[in-house]
Amino acid sequence: MDMPLYPGDVLTPGYGATKDAKRLDREEAPTITRIPVLPISYADAEPLLKALEGPVAPDSWKGALPLTYHIGPGPAKVRLKLEFEWKLQPAHNVIAVLKGSQYPDQWILRGNHHDAWVHGAADPVSGMVALMEEARAVGMLAKNGQRPKRTLVYCGWDAEEPGLIGSTEWVEDHLEELQQKAIAYINTDGNGRGFLGAGGSHSLQTMVSEVAAAVPDPQTGASIKERRAAVDLVNGGNDRFELYALGSGSDYTPFIQHAGIASLNLGFGGENAGGEYHTIYDTYTHYKRFKDPDFSYGVALAKTAGRISLRLANADILPLDFKPWQQTLSTYLDEVMKTAESMREKAEKHNKLVAQNAYGLAADPKKNLASPTEKPAVPYLDFSPLQNALSKLQEEVEALSKQDLTSLPAKKQEALNSLLMYAEQQLTSEEGLPRRPWYRHQIYAPGFYTGYGVKTLPGVREAIEQENWGEAQEQIKKLAGTLEHMRQYLGKINAQTE
Repeated sequence: MDMPLYPGDVLTPGYGATKDAKRLDREEAPTITRIPVLPISYADAEPLLKALEGPVAPDSWKGALPLTYHIGPGPAKVRLKLEFEWKLQPAHNVIAVLKGSQYPDQWILRGNHHDAWVHGAADPVSGMVALMEEARAVGMLAKNGQRPKRTLVYCGWDAEEPGLIGSTEWVEDHLEELQQKAIAYINTDGNGRGFLGAGGSHSLQTMVSEVAAAVPDPQTGASIKERRAAVDLVNGGNDRFELYALGSGSDYTPFIQHAGIASLNLGFGGENAGGEYHTIYDTYTHYKRFKDPDFSYGVALAKTAGRISLRLANADILPLDFKPWQQTLSTYLDEVMKTAESMREKAEKHNKLVAQNAYGLAADPKKNLASPTEKPAVPYLDFSPLQNALSKLQEEVEALSKQDLTSLPAKKQEALNSLLMYAEQQLTSEEGLPRRPWYRHQIYAPGFYTGYGVKTLPGVREAIEQENWGEAQEQIKKLAGTLEHMRQYLGKINAQTE
């Protein structure tokens, strides 16, 4: 399961950048060392930690057990015997389809996984019951003659926890049909009490913001948008409603990262912290006592995701707004340019100190430390292809934002929708990202070294962070081509309004 971002959470530098990631060789893929890992309880860990001698561990390595942490070696030796059951087991996806009354071949997909590591009350059942309640309500509307215009596909995924297997296999098996028919995918992997966490494709940001303004917060009576804005302000942010970017860790991954389908991940949290995640303690009793005691936020999640699903399903014009997307894209470009500049400044400062023997003079002579050597110079990258592409793209987005699309005749609206539904796919490339071609999206991807953590403009950003300057320049050119392709596509959309 993806641990969603809630107001007050902190993004690491560079949207998931790790400061000590290995540098990629210019010619070779990285060598990955795989070390077997087995989680154990603190009761089992305590005697092992007590048996360690050697230097006292630094503060950042220490845990919370009542003992002095050492880093070893021994003298104790541990013999570990592990037994595993390597049986192949079937996985079962549950798919329910409610055909649209007017556009049965345009799909809104709504999903979450139903498997769990153990009991799974919070992860994933709290998100799954909201999906089921939403589906029940939509079914009642359909029975009363209010069938949605577009097809709603409700998905219960299996085998998410071992590696997003259920959703990924389904997307890969139905890839061609999905890329022809799917408009958006909405995910709700877990839920709690507190503030709305919402991430996804930034072309959906305006629509999600409007829905959030219409859903009441169960505890305060204000809208969930107002409550989120308040906590953002208190935590030093602003009151602008913004989606966070999606990395990986839940079932939206194959939809957005591989198929190029606009996606969302929704859930409430921030006031339901616990320690039960992926453990035997994630039970109904624990959830009801500590997470969402009266299940009111389960209702709020059903209302939020349900309204989003129905707005997408019934809209005369698909509610995609490319202005927030373009503005967010501009901030991402600023970030990667500043990253390169910061790396250059640090390298120049370091080399100046080496030349002055400052490190040697500042070091303790009794410790016999090796003196630092000069770092390779950081070259000036040519970002102009990206800057020019983004400037031209902004012009097309501005032109589209000024159009009154609701006044178009029905035939033109249908033609417009047939283009809007494929807009996200224009941001993918068949060859994918370097060293991981399955990830095709050029704007959002999980980081190579950051697990769930997202990297935006991943091809360019990661090449810079790994000091692979040749690849960085190649990826700048490639991304500029993607943005130019998107500009041309938006030009076709603009032409439909004439």
